[in-house]
Parts: sequence; C-alpha cells; structure tokens
Amino acid sequence: MQSPYPIKLRMAQFSTTFLDELLSRADIVELIGRHVDLKPSGANMMGLCPFHHEKTPSFSVSTDKQIYYCFGCGKGGNAYRYLMEHDGYAFPEAVEFLANKVGMPMPERQVANPHEEAKKKAGLGLLQQVADVFHRTLAGEQGGKARAYFERRKLPQAIINNYQLGFAPAGYGFMQRCFGTDTKTLQQLERIGVLIKNERGYADRFRDRIMFPIRNKNGQVVGYGGRILDDGEPKYLNSPETDFYHKSDLLYGFSEHRDYIRKHKLLVVVEGYMDVLAMAAHELPCALAPLGTAITEQQLQNILRLHGEPIFCFDGDRAGRQAAWRAIERMLPHLKSEHSPRFLYLPDGADPDSLLQEEGKVAFEKRLREDARPMLETLVKGLKNIAGDGAEGRARMAKKADTMLSTMTDDYLRQAWQGEIEKISGVNLIHQKPNNFAANRRNQTALKPQRPLSVAPMKHDRFMASLLQDSKRFSQLPDDAYDFFIDNHPFKSLYTRAFSLAGDDDNTLEITAQLMREFPDNQDIARWVNLPIVEDAEFQMLLIDMHMSYLDGLRGRAEGLTVIMRLNEELKALRAQQHQLKNSSEKEN
Repeated sequence: MQSPYPIKLRMAQFSTTFLDELLSRADIVELIGRHVDLKPSGANMMGLCPFHHEKTPSFSVSTDKQIYYCFGCGKGGNAYRYLMEHDGYAFPEAVEFLANKVGMPMPERQVANPHEEAKKKAGLGLLQQVADVFHRTLAGEQGGKARAYFERRKLPQAIINNYQLGFAPAGYGFMQRCFGTDTKTLQQLERIGVLIKNERGYADRFRDRIMFPIRNKNGQVVGYGGRILDDGEPKYLNSPETDFYHKSDLLYGFSEHRDYIRKHKLLVVVEGYMDVLAMAAHELPCALAPLGTAITEQQLQNILRLHGEPIFCFDGDRAGRQAAWRAIERMLPHLKSEHSPRFLYLPDGADPDSLLQEEGKVAFEKRLREDARPMLETLVKGLKNIAGDGAEGRARMAKKADTMLSTMTDDYLRQAWQGEIEKISGVNLIHQKPNNFAANRRNQTALKPQRPLSVAPMKHDRFMASLLQDSKRFSQLPDDAYDFFIDNHPFKSLYTRAFSLAGDDDNTLEITAQLMREFPDNQDIARWVNLPIVEDAEFQMLLIDMHMSYLDGLRGRAEGLTVIMRLNEELKALRAQQHQLKNSSEKEN
C-alpha cells in the first residue's frame, strides 16, 4: 500500500507510528467542518466541495476511514492532505497543527541547521514582541492622535484589538527604549526591519505612524505597514525585504480571513489596509489587499488557490481601470476553467470604506452580487475601449485579444474565450500553437540563465547594472517600468524580482543578497555589481532609452488613433529630454 505521507519528510522527521497515531486521534469531520457545512448521507458526510465551485454537494467525508473525496473534481486524501491543499500548510506544519489540536506531544526531530532554526524562531518571536509594543503604545498616552484617527474612520475597538493595530511615536530611540541598547538586540531589530543602521548608529524605521502588523499564512507577524498621520512622504511605509517579509508574496488579511472566505465562499480584493478593516468592521471579514503596490502574479496565484471566484474591487477612475487591466493580464497565465473572477468598479471618489459608511453592509453586498462583472466581460469591454469602432476596431480588438489569450495555459478555457471573442468581434483569431508563448512561460523557471550579452542589447545589461549598483534609482523609474522587459527576455524574472524588492529604505546590499539567494545559479548578479560604476548621467540616458523602447513597442501593438497619438506625445517628450541630456554632457566635456 502506498504511504499517505510525503516520503522524504516522513522518513526525515516523523515515524510512521507517530503519524498513524496522530491521524487516529484527529477528527477529519471537525477539521473540514470549519469550512464546509457537512450533513449525514448514509454512512458518510456530504457537503459542497471547498476546492471547486458547485451547487450540488459532491464532497464526501468518511467518518470511518477519516478520508475525504470529491466526486466532482477528484481531490481526496486524509487530514494532512487537506491541511496542505486547502489551508496551504507545509507537511511538517500540518503535522504540528494536528498535534496541537489533539494535545499530542510532538516528537523530537532533527533539523538540518539548528542554528538557523533557532534564529528564525527568535526573529518571529521578536516581530510579535514589537507588534505588542506598538499595540500597547496605541492604547497609552502617546497614542492619542492615532486613536482619534481611528475614531474619525469609525473603526471599532474590537477591530483595533483583533488585528493588533498599533502606533509608532514620533522621534528616534523608541525601539531602544523598549528593548534596550544591547548590540545583539539592536542587530536583531535591524534584521527584522524595524531599525535602520547608519553612520550615526541605529534609527527607528517607523516614526509617527499607525502600524498594521502583516502576518504570513500561519498567522505569524512577519512585517509591518505604517501610515503617516501628518503630512509627509511616503504616506505608507512597509517593512523592507527580510528573511521573514517578502512583499510580493503576502496579502494583508490572508491568515485572519482565510477560514471565513473558505466557509462563505466570498473573497474581495481591495486596494488598502483600511478597506480590509472597514469591511471586517461591517461583518465582512473577506477582503485581502496587496501591500501598497500593484498586485503581483504570486499574490494572484495565492488568491485563486484560496477561492476560485474572487471579486476585484477597484475605483472607477482611470487608475482603477488600469489596475484592473494589469490584474487581468497577470492573471491570464494562471487562470483555469474552475476559476470565475469578477471585477467591480466603484463610483468615482469612493472606496469600500466610504461606501460602507454611507450605504451600509446590505447595500454593499448588493453591489458585490449584482454589479461585479465576469472577467471575460471586463476583458472584452476593455478591448473595445482600446480598439475603437468600425471594422478596423474589430480587427484591432481581435488582434489584441489573440495576443492576450496566447498567454493562457488552460487550453479548454482559452478555446471557450476565443469562441466568445470571435462572436463579438466577428473575426477569427489566429491563435499561436501551444509550443510558443504559453509553453515557454510554463518552462521559464526551469531554464538555465543565459549569458546576457549574447541575447540582449548592451543597454539592457548596463541598465541592470545601474540599478543593482544603486537601488535608490528604482525610485526614479516611471510607473510603467515594471514592464520594461518582455516576458521571454532573459533578464525579466531577475528585474521584476529586484523591482519588488526595492522598498523605501532598502539598500543595494539587501536586494543583491536576496537575489543571489533566489537565483543561486545566476552569475550576472555579481557581475553587474562589480562592473565599472554606471554614473548618474549614463543612468539617466539608459532610463530614457529603456522607456522609449518600451513605448515604441506599445505603439507598434497599439490599436486606436487616440492611444497612438498619446504614445507619440510621450515619445516626443522623451526625445526632448534625451537631446537635452546629450547637449549638457557635450558641454561638460
């Protein structure tokens, strides 16, 4: 009989006897019943499958054998498998969760690196202690104006406590007053991202800010978001990339709302922390938010794994529609036939917080039910807006749709969408063969890095070097710089990862070290850092050149006179900047 446990983990850490004993003590009906309404059906329990959308129950749980199976989607297994596939636990985490639940002591187990394990545990413990300090400060004498802010936003005390909101007072030295000035402690506080080391010593990263603890999928504090109370920039400041905090992978509210989302089958993606909290305050703990940046592919994958029918809630203005379009483009490669995302545009100037205050929960829920439109409908509407009217517009629409659909990896869903778009446009799409873009994207992570100079222009190489040599240059990039490299470009994955790592106070060393950990076989990272310094003047020329290449590519694919004219104006402005920089350089020489 095949073992129900991942063999490497089972042999390395836990005995079969222990795992079997733990399963015998666990109640899978109680475990699954947290998310599924199970009802008796013969000898088993039946309910709606938590892994796919269905209206008629096909998910069966055997109380005798302690095994679940869905006759609709084919997913099945024991309690360990459920915790791994449904809740996202790693196998050891699933074992520990069950052991704690049934009161069974965990066996002593060998860890690959006890020192690193101890460092990780200490770091997570310190992150929680810092969150406790911020929370107590909010309730104390120094937290008066922060409490007043929450009162103006009508945020109940229960929400403030449940999400452990806090306050970091103005000035310097707060962390040292709370935790002491021992060198080792200060180094630990720097490692978790709450202190910054400079030539004068250690300084608080967060000052005069409302603090939002950010948790990982296991509910552990891994970082913070801080909102400034008075005028100043940046309005929101996040933790830097650390061993615990990876901004592009995390979603605010994930661990707090996961069970509610699973049970009630409702997930709403919003823009910010306060929108998440406002919905929770109105008994809708189903919202998640990216951490102050455009939503990433990893975040989208986490969303779709949690719930296949998310509602993306955006402002109805131009920025909101652009955010929706970017989410659609990044979601397409990960979309499956069992997914049904929808998009809801709010009235101009409104957000979930303001609408809930104005309309109340019932009216907002009605918006979610009735006004959120399917992703395909949203895509088609966006294509029509880009393409324009007439036969030429339909042709442009079909051409753009063909390009976008070619990124999809679910062939059945792609064919279904292709058929719908062909009906609307009246034009047959000429879809690329499955061995092109989509296949390349699926295999991209398995490819060995190529030597850049043989496959990429010199400017790309110098541009990457300029950024890794001085990460402050990331702040000078325009909003559309995330897409400077096309998807099959050998630098694409490195560049986008570096882009996401570049925070407000990150330094080059942190970014480079993280990239080398994540791309251990890549030799270009060290080479870029050690190349002759790219001076600021050269960087400015490289930036303009990269931006012009990107806009020129957009113009070549643009459909619609208005779009083309806008791109021409942007290119004209960049050429003028380029000319001015060249003249300045020639005068200096």
